[in-house]
Amino acid sequence: MFHRGRGAQHLAPLVLLLALAACSGAPAKGADSAPPANGKLFTLLPSSYTGVRFANRVAETGDANVFKYRNYYNGGGVAIGDLTGDGLPEIVLTSNQDGPYLYLNLHGFQFRDVTGPAGVRERDRWTTGVTLADVNGDGRLDIYVCHAGLKPGIARANTLYINQGLQDGVPVFREEAAAFGIADSGYSTQAAFFDYDGDGDVDLFLIRNSPRPVASVAVRNMRTIRDPLGGHRLYRNDGGRFVDVSEQAGIYGPEIGFGLGLALGDVNRDGRPDVYVANDFFERDYLYINRGNGTFDEVLDRAMPVSSYFSMGVDIADIDNDGWPDIYVSDMLPEDDYRLKATSSFEPWGLYQDKVREGFGHQLMRNTLEHNNGDGTFSDIGWLAGVSRTDWSWAALIADFDLDGHKDIFVANGLKRDVTAQDYLAFLGTDQTLLSATRGGTQRVDFMSLINAMGSTKLSDYAFRNNGDRTFTNASSAWGLDLPNFSNGAAYGDLDGDGAADLVVNNVDDEAFVYRNNARAQLPANRYLQVRLEGEGANPFAVGARVTLRSGTQQFVQELAPTRGFQSSVDYTLTFGVGSIDTL
Repeated sequence: MFHRGRGAQHLAPLVLLLALAACSGAPAKGADSAPPANGKLFTLLPSSYTGVRFANRVAETGDANVFKYRNYYNGGGVAIGDLTGDGLPEIVLTSNQDGPYLYLNLHGFQFRDVTGPAGVRERDRWTTGVTLADVNGDGRLDIYVCHAGLKPGIARANTLYINQGLQDGVPVFREEAAAFGIADSGYSTQAAFFDYDGDGDVDLFLIRNSPRPVASVAVRNMRTIRDPLGGHRLYRNDGGRFVDVSEQAGIYGPEIGFGLGLALGDVNRDGRPDVYVANDFFERDYLYINRGNGTFDEVLDRAMPVSSYFSMGVDIADIDNDGWPDIYVSDMLPEDDYRLKATSSFEPWGLYQDKVREGFGHQLMRNTLEHNNGDGTFSDIGWLAGVSRTDWSWAALIADFDLDGHKDIFVANGLKRDVTAQDYLAFLGTDQTLLSATRGGTQRVDFMSLINAMGSTKLSDYAFRNNGDRTFTNASSAWGLDLPNFSNGAAYGDLDGDGAADLVVNNVDDEAFVYRNNARAQLPANRYLQVRLEGEGANPFAVGARVTLRSGTQQFVQELAPTRGFQSSVDYTLTFGVGSIDTL
């Protein structure tokens, strides 16, 4: 059974890419020479095999470092989508200091770097999130890249690469952000394209993050005071030209809106897309309910009794197959006692109460899994579900990786430097440290000496297998996803067309991880269905559509909203795992 979203009034023809079956046909070209599975659900493929020799290397200097720019180690994003129209998705990865890289899918997990020929090479910008969307409605996916950092305004302008079609087998792009009105020069983190007003084209929601040191920002409610460079924005698509309608639509844009995560979903099931913004630090998150008249109602304080404090990544999906989208937000609570004591501090009760009175709500440092109660409210079941503690976490992705009919959770994890280590903070607070870093107060601060004194701890990513009863089991090791790293953005997509969602993870100072999903070979009894949607008019990819599969009393629901996790967007093909079900 297929349901239409507001952004996709027409979904026919609906292409069922793969039938419900226990096998997936012939293996992809070159698969027999790939590294073996070794009993794990995922296999990390080496760059010498895939050709994805990408690493987000972040160089520190005395003028460019975490003391000058708070988000220096936040990392880059991943976007997966079919940019050529051949049915297999490409990979776009962003390097903070070296811009986006585009890898053409050659089939069989073989990729080629076509960044230069495709026309998406960038230099001298600080690059953050990346999103794939058909912005001009011509049936080809375009690339929107976000920028931030301490460069001048023009160097922070976001870029939009419009897909011009194939040239010698390579998708070629032309930069047109200014022409479309979305060369936003704020401190952008990530963007999402969606049809919020139901007029058949895609609009733009953009989250941004102030560069100011948090200690210099007053802890007071400035939510209704708009900031020209921080805060968040909504751009309405008016015939191909985007117009900032943030204030009239009810979208907050304050300096204290330290936006890190963005996800969309119809959380109240009224047929209109709603928006969740994950804000770092003391400002609470925002949950925008679409009123259907061009405006939003921000309801988080009414909908959620508790939320994450240092909210980072976010995803929206139905984790218990009840038909209602749930919300998972990643935070910074360590799992082990040593890391908890060594890297965490907690504010006094009086300060907590002051923040509550100021309107910042009840925020706690932990991942939250907000279960949708179906009545406009949510209940945090993160502790009960076993998914609350994953340390310094970024991308949070919900998908059925083992195809058993229950959506699992992946969390990217780690930060290049232990900037919150309590011993290090005590070291910074001594007079001797200041005198040493300034040679007795006679020179400018030697930031590199302070940076080199920081610790650095790689952390494993997390994979949680859904048990089917609103609880999860840590399957990081069993699934082969526990390699320590500094990972940030991540996205999933079926890179080889075998019916299972593969993973691509962007790491700081290490090569990106390209994980092959082995579910089709290891769990042949688990069936799947893939759906590719076609919409009408200026939304040919049917963004915003809701698809429901039913078998007896069971249902499986997904919405086409590619932007999710952290600074990333996932493939447009919807992959449903249905376990042993063979009839829908």
